[in-house]
Amino acid sequence: MKSPANKNTPPPSGKISAAWAPFAKKLAASLGRLDEDQCLVLSLKGGSRFVQFAAQGSFGMRVETTSNSFLPKAEQINARQIEALKDSGWNVPTGDASEATPERDPDGSPNFFVDYSAPVPLESVAELVVKTLTENLRVPHPGFLEYEAFDFSGASLALPDLGLKLATRDSPSDSREAVSAALLETLRATTGIDDLAFDAEGDVGIRFGTALTLARLVDEPPYVRFFSPVLRDLEETPELFARLNDINANKTLLHFVFRNDTIYCIADVSAQPLVAHHVTQALTNFCAIADAMGPLLQEEFGGQIAFNEVIPSLTRH
Repeated sequence: MKSPANKNTPPPSGKISAAWAPFAKKLAASLGRLDEDQCLVLSLKGGSRFVQFAAQGSFGMRVETTSNSFLPKAEQINARQIEALKDSGWNVPTGDASEATPERDPDGSPNFFVDYSAPVPLESVAELVVKTLTENLRVPHPGFLEYEAFDFSGASLALPDLGLKLATRDSPSDSREAVSAALLETLRATTGIDDLAFDAEGDVGIRFGTALTLARLVDEPPYVRFFSPVLRDLEETPELFARLNDINANKTLLHFVFRNDTIYCIADVSAQPLVAHHVTQALTNFCAIADAMGPLLQEEFGGQIAFNEVIPSLTRH
């Protein structure tokens, strides 16, 4: 097998490693072990390209592969590769990371994607993914891959039967300072605001539309907490609490609380390890929900949202 320094080199034309056929069987079997709300990510060692799977129980499985929205310039896929992905059956991205969110585009994705109904044809999924890895993403051998598996709370899962190395991060330091630095770098990359910084209370403020989102590290081991004061200057009423209970019953990754005359939206993401892709997706989804819910609740209960002027970008200074 080639050395890691050459792992991005395309395989010779027409030659596919014999290791891919048994790997496809291992992948199909491992996908069959995923329960609802559990995910698997296959990524190129030392690179940013990936294929990911989200088990959705009775709704089947969502499979995605990387788009240029999440790739550095050196790893961008070209027009020929994009056409090949489309010809293989992948749906094209329906927007970027801030547009194709679950709230704004529940059936779309910022990545190339395919939805499989239950029962999921696991062998067909594995066949498509192997074809994509070998022909489109040009991965020469399964040994150039690593994996992560986790549930929606961020808890890690072990899938040893895949025969792949469990992914580790380039900054494995357990120090709070290292995690804070990685979080700030991720927030800057996601928003495009190079001078974002922690304030005196340990928060990073980000504006999206009418909402203000704050990010901070909490607890030990650490979590990234996103929270937003979506509506303030409210009176405490039974109707208000009933409405928040209804909202929370239909939200799985975040919740709404009432405290000190203000409704807050809150979500936590595991930061051990801090995975930039997970934080980016969680942030864009959270900001879109906070932006939508503030004006909606204001119509029902009055009060004040963070910003009356709509600015559809992640910005706050």
